[in-house]
Amino acid sequence: MDEPEFTVVRLRGEEEALELPSFWRKFRGKTAQKIKYRWLMWRLPLACGELICLNQCGEEIWLPFTREDLAAYSNEELTDMLHRIIIEKGAQNMVVDKLLEPYLEKGLRIDGRLMPLLMLKEIVSFVCRKHQISWRELRPVVIAGEAEATRWTLNCLGDQLNRLTIVTKEPGAYESFARYSYEENGLLVSIRPRPVTADLYGNLVIELDPCREKDYLYYRSGSIVLNLSGNRYRTLDACIRRKDLICYNRFDIRADGVLWDNRILQAVIYKTATAFGAGQLGEGSKIKDLYGFAVEKTGLES
Repeated sequence: MDEPEFTVVRLRGEEEALELPSFWRKFRGKTAQKIKYRWLMWRLPLACGELICLNQCGEEIWLPFTREDLAAYSNEELTDMLHRIIIEKGAQNMVVDKLLEPYLEKGLRIDGRLMPLLMLKEIVSFVCRKHQISWRELRPVVIAGEAEATRWTLNCLGDQLNRLTIVTKEPGAYESFARYSYEENGLLVSIRPRPVTADLYGNLVIELDPCREKDYLYYRSGSIVLNLSGNRYRTLDACIRRKDLICYNRFDIRADGVLWDNRILQAVIYKTATAFGAGQLGEGSKIKDLYGFAVEKTGLES
C-alpha cells in the first residue's frame, strides 16, 4: 500500500481474542498482569489494514488493548504509545479512539468539529424541518467563537433571514458586517456583548465558543440550541439547568452513501487538526457536493 492519506487508531474489542505468549502461563497474580501489560506495549500495534474513504486510501491500526486495559497504564505511557505510532508509521493526519484523545497533543487532535461547520446550512435546514420552522421565521442567535468559524457561520446564514443576533466579547469586530447586512439584504443584526445580562431574542442558538459561560440562562424558552463548539459540557450544563431548551451536540453525516465518523471525514477533507482548520472551511464545499453529503441525524451526546 502507498503511503496512507490518513490513519485511524482503534482499540481491540472485548470479543476479540488475543493470543498471549506461552511463558506468560508460568506467572500468577499481579506479576502475571504486569508481564501481560508490558508485553502488550511491546506488541504495539496489533494489526493494520486498509481503509477507503471518499476514494482516499488510509490505514486502520488496531492496538492490542481493550478499554479496560488502558487503566493499567500511566498517562505518560499512553502518550508515548501514540508517539511511537506517529514515528513508526509517519502518521500525522491521525484519528484515534475517543478514549485515547486526551493523550494526544492538542495540536494533532482531530475532533471532527469542522464537519458540522461545513454542513451548517444543511444542519439548520434539517432542524427547521424537524421542528416545522421556516427560514423566514428563524431568529438565530450566534454565540461567537473563533473568528474564522464565526465569519463562516454568519455567511452561511446571512441572506435568508429577517433578524440575527450576535453575542460576542468583541462587539466592534462585527459592526461592519451588521451595516453591510442591512444595506445589502435588509437584515437586522443585533450585537450583544458578553457576558450576557439580559434575555436573548431568538428561537435558534448556534454556540461556537467552547467556554462554559452560562449563556443558556438567557435563552428564550423553547429555543433550539446547536452546540458546534466541540465542548459537550456546554450542552450538559444547559440540559441540567434548562429543561425547556431543545439541545443538540451530535450531527451524523452521510457521505458517498456511508455514515462516517466526522473525525475521519475531517482527516480526509482537511488533513488537519481542528485548531488549524477553520480558515479552510470553504475548501470542503466542492467535496461536499461531489460526494452528496447529507445530514443523517441530530442528537444529544452525553
